[in-house]
Amino acid sequence: MISHDVLKRTPVRLAAAFASLFALTVVALVGVLYITLVSELDNSIRQHVEEITDTLTAIDRQQGFKDLTAVVAEEAESVRDFDSIFLLRADDGSFEAGNVRNVALFEGWGELDRAWLPMVASKGNPDDRFFAKWTRVSKGHLLVGGSDREIREVRRILLHGLGWGLLTTMLLAIGSAVYLARRAQQKIAVFATTLSKVSKGQISERVPVTESHDDLDHVATQINATLAHLQKLIENVNQASSDIAHDLKKPIGRLRRRLELALRSEDTKAFRGQVEESLGELDSIVETFEALLRITQLEAGARRSRFGPIDLGNVLADVADIYEPVVEEAGGRLVNHVGLEQNCSVTGDRELLTQLFVNLIENAVRHSPPGTQIDVSMKEQGEKLIAVVADNGPGIPAHERDNVFRRLYRLERERTTSGSGLGLSLVAAIAELHGAAVTLSDNHPGLRVEVSFPRS
Repeated sequence: MISHDVLKRTPVRLAAAFASLFALTVVALVGVLYITLVSELDNSIRQHVEEITDTLTAIDRQQGFKDLTAVVAEEAESVRDFDSIFLLRADDGSFEAGNVRNVALFEGWGELDRAWLPMVASKGNPDDRFFAKWTRVSKGHLLVGGSDREIREVRRILLHGLGWGLLTTMLLAIGSAVYLARRAQQKIAVFATTLSKVSKGQISERVPVTESHDDLDHVATQINATLAHLQKLIENVNQASSDIAHDLKKPIGRLRRRLELALRSEDTKAFRGQVEESLGELDSIVETFEALLRITQLEAGARRSRFGPIDLGNVLADVADIYEPVVEEAGGRLVNHVGLEQNCSVTGDRELLTQLFVNLIENAVRHSPPGTQIDVSMKEQGEKLIAVVADNGPGIPAHERDNVFRRLYRLERERTTSGSGLGLSLVAAIAELHGAAVTLSDNHPGLRVEVSFPRS
């Protein structure tokens, strides 16, 4: 007994639909073949009757009624399988020749049952029917008919073939459908098992992808990409939670001590100084949370509605011009290699792209010693536009280059310098929103950052 749950499964329904489609196809093909053959045989029988009638009427015209009677008698006598009928009747209705009697006159074509033909009723197949036609001759009427035996034989063969063909086709269709459905069900079961493990906390589980590269493998690839992104988000949340606790513990502790000192202070000036320092600590804390919130919004696809055509080279050149004196004040040097004559059109948000380049330049200034040179440039590579920010500072170790994009991650684990560790995280979020890829490499010495944008 098939359970109701089994019938609800998509592969089982697909198998049933697959088998039904095969059956309908076979029935339709045999139906068309049957109609075509029966029509052709029907026309063939009628044409044969017409030819015999034309021959006999020609004898009547050329040789007379008496010779016609002799020929009809001879033809009726020569019929052995009783697949043809003949009747020649005089004008007064008397029987002259033939192998049937007592057939009333009728116009056009008629169908006669063997049971109603006394002379042939006991001979041949009782199911025979005759396509017959009366024709006027010189001294009476001539009836000629042909049996539908061939039509019935074709019908029997086709129906017999249809039965066996349908059975064979159904068996093959059901077998193939069940095989395909089982394969699909096995893959779906693997999907369900993997997702069940993920729901229980085994976030590193992935759906295996076979070498068939079918649509289910495509779905598996998409699921794995989603799980990988989910794992990354969870790891980022865990890391961020730990780093937030570590980052905020010290400033909040300092803030509390300053407020306690301010409460104890009787000097108005000292009190004001402690409050101002406390406000600075609060501003730093608020800035960290705002940066985290902004990254989250960007990763969720916010601001995409504000996208439009942007000249990427123009944005990078403007940022370089603004930050050139800032870099010089920090003891470094910024060199702008961007050629504004280039066609650097991309689709994006100018404000966010400005923030991206600002973060890259500030990151280079903050983590490089005085005397460092920062170079900004643009280059084309096929359908890509690549913005480059490179410096000759200390760089980033190769094994840390993926980690620096994590939220609140800093190479200096003691966190004694300023900064929240969100600069490159924000760069990665803005780049991902624009469909761009960020690559870190060695500048020999220093760090080379390439952001590859799709050209609009």
